[in-house]
Amino acid sequence: TTAAIGKGFAIGSAALVSLALFGAFVTRIRHSSGDTVFQNGVNMLEPITFAFLIIGGMIPFAFAAMTMKSVGLAAMEMVMEVQRQFDE
Repeated sequence: TTAAIGKGFAIGSAALVSLALFGAFVTRIRHSSGDTVFQNGVNMLEPITFAFLIIGGMIPFAFAAMTMKSVGLAAMEMVMEVQRQFDE
């Protein structure tokens, strides 16, 4: 359907943008460091690189979970306050 095609296009576009941003980051770091950092490129098979890639991927989900939890707690406090006012 049209919605599925649109979603697929959005996902592909986001993947392409993230790749371009990562490439720009590596180029900028190499240029700023005088080609001493990332001299041979970025090897994703190095354990430290892979570990920080996984951690970096988890950070947005952690913040989203903390946000959802705080919104749930605030909503519950409002419900309890409304219930308290009805009981008076």
